Amino acid sequence: MAENPTTGTTASTTNKVVREPTGIPGLDEALKGGFPDKNIILITGTPGAGKTTFAMQSLVFGAKSGEKSIYFTLEESVEDVIDQFSMFDGTSISKLVQDGMLKIVSIPLVDYDSLKDTLTNEIESMGAKRVVIDSITYLQLFFSDVMSIRRAIIEVAAMIKSKGCLGMFVGEMSYGDPKLSSFGVEEFAADGVIALYLLEKNAAFIRAMRIIKMRKTDHITKYIPIEITDKGIVTHPNEELFAEI
Repeated sequence: MAENPTTGTTASTTNKVVREPTGIPGLDEALKGGFPDKNIILITGTPGAGKTTFAMQSLVFGAKSGEKSIYFTLEESVEDVIDQFSMFDGTSISKLVQDGMLKIVSIPLVDYDSLKDTLTNEIESMGAKRVVIDSITYLQLFFSDVMSIRRAIIEVAAMIKSKGCLGMFVGEMSYGDPKLSSFGVEEFAADGVIALYLLEKNAAFIRAMRIIKMRKTDHITKYIPIEITDKGIVTHPNEELFAEI
């Protein structure tokens, strides 16, 4: 199979995969063109690394581009989410909500079946094309063992993909823990994993991103420097973080 001399990717990965722009400056380049269509992406990281910002930024981009987008929060109120992300790149979150392009849904943590029904009904009624669940780790409240949690994540992922959506699950990593997720199973249920880090150097923290895996596409695997600005996350895939990484 012929290799593309410019990108180093094969024809099968560059020509046949339908792409969705991420909405994160620089990330499409790192992914050789954007998220593969209908993928489930785990956005994981330590507290303060920018996971929720990443997810909402991608949703807002989709909404501005004509893709109805829905954000499910399992820990905050709708009002708190809107206040936290009142503006993105000059775009009013409230205006997108009023126009019916973005919906924010706070899901009561009653039981798993109720959560699943809410996800399905809201996605279908809106006709959403981009979906965020923040945070997927709250499934632990409904199950007593890791394998049941894994089955539930796989089931939710399959439902979102069956609706033709790009899905993003927000996960959690602990400081100093080598695991990519709370239970060590979330990354196996996802098509792609993007990890956000706060790395310490010279008594200061540096923000970084790493694409751990992404099915159906080639991608950069090194640590990528990132910054969080008043317009959201910006990645710098052509820059080096520091020599020892």
